[in-house]
Amino acid sequence: MNRIAIASIAFLLTTTGCIFGVDTSFCENCTTDTDLNDTDTGPDDVGEDTDSDAPDTDTTPDADADPDLSLTLTGGEESFYVIHETEGFLNFEAACAPQGCTLDSCTLSYEGGEPVTLDECGASIELTTDKLNAEGSWTLTVDASLDEQSTSASKTFDVRYAFKAGLQGYEAGESYAFSHPPMLESFCTHEDCELTIACTDGGGDTLECEGLVFPAGVAEVVITLTACATGLEPEHCLPEQVYTFTYQAPTWTQVATGAEHSCGILDDGTLWCWGNNGSGRLGDGSSTQRSQPTRVAGDGVWTQVSAGGQHTCGIKEDGSLWCWGLNSEKQAYPASNAANFYNEPHQINNALNWHTVTAGGTHTCALNNEDELYCWGRGIEGQLGTDTPAANQRHRVIINPDTPTPIDTFVAVAAGDAHTCAVTAEGANGWCWGRFSSGELNGDTLGDSKPRPVGIPVSSANYTTTTISAGGAHSCAYVSATQISGMRCWGSDSAGQLGHAFPPNVHPIDDLSSVNIITTGSEHTCAIQQEGVNRVAYCWGDNVRGQLGHTENTTTVPTAVNGGFTDWIAISAGKEHTCGIADDTMYCWGRNNTGQLGHPGSGAPPTPVAWPYTP
Repeated sequence: MNRIAIASIAFLLTTTGCIFGVDTSFCENCTTDTDLNDTDTGPDDVGEDTDSDAPDTDTTPDADADPDLSLTLTGGEESFYVIHETEGFLNFEAACAPQGCTLDSCTLSYEGGEPVTLDECGASIELTTDKLNAEGSWTLTVDASLDEQSTSASKTFDVRYAFKAGLQGYEAGESYAFSHPPMLESFCTHEDCELTIACTDGGGDTLECEGLVFPAGVAEVVITLTACATGLEPEHCLPEQVYTFTYQAPTWTQVATGAEHSCGILDDGTLWCWGNNGSGRLGDGSSTQRSQPTRVAGDGVWTQVSAGGQHTCGIKEDGSLWCWGLNSEKQAYPASNAANFYNEPHQINNALNWHTVTAGGTHTCALNNEDELYCWGRGIEGQLGTDTPAANQRHRVIINPDTPTPIDTFVAVAAGDAHTCAVTAEGANGWCWGRFSSGELNGDTLGDSKPRPVGIPVSSANYTTTTISAGGAHSCAYVSATQISGMRCWGSDSAGQLGHAFPPNVHPIDDLSSVNIITTGSEHTCAIQQEGVNRVAYCWGDNVRGQLGHTENTTTVPTAVNGGFTDWIAISAGKEHTCGIADDTMYCWGRNNTGQLGHPGSGAPPTPVAWPYTP
């Protein structure tokens, strides 16, 4: 190799570093490590000077440089959110760093639509339903800046409106007793709602409950209801709701008998009637005869019922007055344009202040909360108590209207076949008016049909008349006083219905000194007397049809109704039948030619009404 070649190689080695393990005298910066696999590029173990011309690797930030802007947005993690449609709100928190940054704007967009700038944008952001005005997906975006820097943060979340659904008037998870299929109504407060309702019996077998009408003969019904807001993703449904209804025998609280029909009120305020349904007197919307109780049409809670010749009247909890049935004499609805009959309850007027109603043969009377007495219907026998019709053909009863002390308020009233009796608010005296030929007004068969006082003690300042009743052609009352308390009857005694031997005079009935309920039929009378802790029902008069409830023949002697019942709470005498309540059970006896007893039997023994929903 010549000298020129050797010099070239030496130059190459000095410029490219130390490789191939050559003599280090040619490279003053080379290490003596000849291991080609050693990648250690740091200083050697002998403490050589590490200062060299290598680039500076110091990463300490320049104190004059701007710090990076950051922004956090919290909230919306629990999507979907359920909020109240009118009062709901959602809270979000926005925070930027470092100090000096600003939150510049907040925008809200629905379902990816055009964003809308919010009026307020700060660390706390409250979104109310005036902004979240639809169910679905929403996006909240917050913009922040610091000097020349800017950034944004977004949250997407779903909103659902809270809603309620279920069975109207019932609480899910509760058990309810029923004696008749309840009139159930489902509800959902969401505008677009899908309800799924299933019914099973106590054993879990599926029942048909279309329209929420219970099947007959079922002792337990379990209703399961689910409600979902439709058209939403994800789906918004309420938790499953379960309602349990278990049968129990009906509890009767009131009874009323007419010429050939009967009615009663249950403890839940529902009204039921049975028997002759001519002219719609049962009020179920038809004219079909019913041999078992049928529910009177319409909503509401009934507090009183009275059955007349061929019509019926009742008062609801709100104080409204209703009548139905035959209206040939305007006894059901006293208006010039009234129909001839009504097969469903028809409201008398818009007043809500009635508390007592009584239906007679062809007329009706009622008391309002001001103790004013009105009568309407047939008045040819004077049973309406006045010759001057009041508004809407209703007559305001005022006794002695032309005197300085007219009698214009009353606390009790009873309508008979063609006469009426009432107890005055002042003095608690008994007065009667109408047909008088049998002495049914005050024991006198002479005179006229105008109101007359019954006589001593029923009409006397020294006695208090607490109960009064008007029947076919006789009347009875209970008088309370220190020495002379007891029951009095007067008028016709064609079948012994007065209970005494001095017709037609007002005379006491022996052994009935503590009576609180009196009822008079066409030719028989019944009463309930308190005897110690017992309440015993007695009946007397005509017993050809067994309407007295015992096996005695027609009698003037009050005789206890058969059956050994000692807790009678109500009794009502019709034309030739009687019904009463004992042990919460409705019993009827007597004539049954049109189903007025509510059971297939007839005659004397008090027999429970055949309830149509008994399992």
